[in-house]
Amino acid sequence: MKKLVVLALICSSFLVYAQSAAKLISKGEVFFKDNKFTKALEFFEQAYAIDPKNVDLNYKMGLCYLATFPKSKSLQYLRQAIENSPKPTKEMYLAYAGSLHINHQFDKAIEFYKKADPGNTNAKATSKSIKECEFGKKYLASPQDFKITNLGERINTPQAEYLPRITADMMTMYFTSRRTGSTGGKLDVDDSPFEDVYMCKNKGGAWDAPMLLTKPINSEIHDACVGVSEDGQTMFVYKGSNGGDIFETELKGDKWGELKSVSINTEQFESSPSLSPDERKIFFVKKTSTGSKDIYTCSRGIHGAWSKPIKISDNINTPYDEESPYMHPDGKTLYFSSKGHSSMGGYDIFKSTYSGGVWSVPENLGYPLNTALDDVYFVLSADGKVGFYSSEKESGFGKQDLYSVRTPTTYHRPDLTLFAGKITDAVTNLPLEAKIFIQNNETNELVAELHSNAKTGEYLISLPSGINYNITVEKNEYLFHSENVHASLNEGFKKMYKDVKLITMKPGASVILNNLFFESGKNNLSDESNAELFRLVKLLKTTPKLRLEISGHTDNTGNLQANQKLSQDRAKAVVDFLISNGVDKSRLVAKGYGSDQPVAPNDTPEGRQLNRRTEFKVLAN
Repeated sequence: MKKLVVLALICSSFLVYAQSAAKLISKGEVFFKDNKFTKALEFFEQAYAIDPKNVDLNYKMGLCYLATFPKSKSLQYLRQAIENSPKPTKEMYLAYAGSLHINHQFDKAIEFYKKADPGNTNAKATSKSIKECEFGKKYLASPQDFKITNLGERINTPQAEYLPRITADMMTMYFTSRRTGSTGGKLDVDDSPFEDVYMCKNKGGAWDAPMLLTKPINSEIHDACVGVSEDGQTMFVYKGSNGGDIFETELKGDKWGELKSVSINTEQFESSPSLSPDERKIFFVKKTSTGSKDIYTCSRGIHGAWSKPIKISDNINTPYDEESPYMHPDGKTLYFSSKGHSSMGGYDIFKSTYSGGVWSVPENLGYPLNTALDDVYFVLSADGKVGFYSSEKESGFGKQDLYSVRTPTTYHRPDLTLFAGKITDAVTNLPLEAKIFIQNNETNELVAELHSNAKTGEYLISLPSGINYNITVEKNEYLFHSENVHASLNEGFKKMYKDVKLITMKPGASVILNNLFFESGKNNLSDESNAELFRLVKLLKTTPKLRLEISGHTDNTGNLQANQKLSQDRAKAVVDFLISNGVDKSRLVAKGYGSDQPVAPNDTPEGRQLNRRTEFKVLAN
């Protein structure tokens, strides 16, 4: 009799436990169906403590961890679901294969992908997954020498951080986060805070504490910084309205201006814009009619309007999703993420180079930069040494973290010059917002047009190599200032700093014309001088009361009389050009000074080059 009572009590206890587990599972499934997997796991884990061999519970817990963090936990629950099931389903095999895949157990993942599709009825998807595993084995066997470092808890949180965007000098970084304390305080359907944009500054090689940006960048809805110009004066912000659109804003001093919809927007999804160094092309992601995402490009017309979007290249776009194009400051290397090509799973980071009108076959940047999870939003410093991207790693702080990447010493260093400085008033030293024009001296083509910051006067220009550049700074009521930068090929990366002091148009003020070129020992102006000469024509025509002396100077090499004559002839050649282009001769004087007015010692080649110059001096205004 006692045995029967004990047995009854045991059965009753099991029944209570089973009912308790069933209630917890039922509560968890409400959240599971709404894709609120973190909340579902709270109930599933309580149920698991009571009924750890429940097949459906293990399966659903595995799916929850596959969709959240850490994903490695999905392995044990999916394995137990299969082991405890008398007849595992194809869905169980497929989920377990996916879990093995993202945890880099590629051989075993291939085994279970095949079990999930024994009749080869889903050959396309299964074949792709198996190929990804094969690529993964290859990349893991030959890892690249990338040094990957989490940016730390100052930047990253248990929530998601992604979309790092840097200025070309790597002094400012913007990123998007879904951390607690968002501007609107709203929660999305998965209970994550809405997106907001943050900014941090590079202080001595380390990023300082992020600052939440205010309106108009951040609002009560989702706000994501999806692009920043190299000089940091233009930002692109993604909004989820109208299917997903891109908005543009300009930095005025330290305040961001009104958000304006970019003309490339349609009723379809558009995001992830990246400007070319000359800001004449834009690369961005757009959804196609099939629902996949491809990379498109547009060109900017002479009046600033963007052309009709076209797909960038079949070499780059695949039947699968492409994401986050980033045009490097070298003007020819495009980094992007793709689920196609030779991806080892999810999004992998690739690069392609533009040469001779063709994009090269994309190169997978390999492991450990790429993993079987999503690796996206890669950007690279102008010198090619340090990159940033977002990734979901087990060792991170949360769902997605920001990481820095130190590239191998053997990694290609781009051929470009980073030209930066500050523009101020020559008398007051106060910063000025001035227009900056970059022209190709050989073609006379306007390469780019930008401006210095209104509050700091700072400017930043990326100059791809192989071009002779005329860089001209203009501001109303000031004389223009020009610089010549000849960025030769195969010289690697260079930094040049030039502070520019603009001079008002008062009598006696003089400016060196740094982009006038003569044949050696002659007064023949080369065609490369045209951009500078027409800039001078424009100045005289827009300032009708301005009278100038064109002054020629030489170094002290050779005969003094010959130098005097050469300097006079060169000054006259400039005056003749101006007259031939509509400037009244009464407003111009040609004067040669020979070697009488040096601006540098003549005992070095560099000093003699500085002394060989042509200037213009204000006689009256």
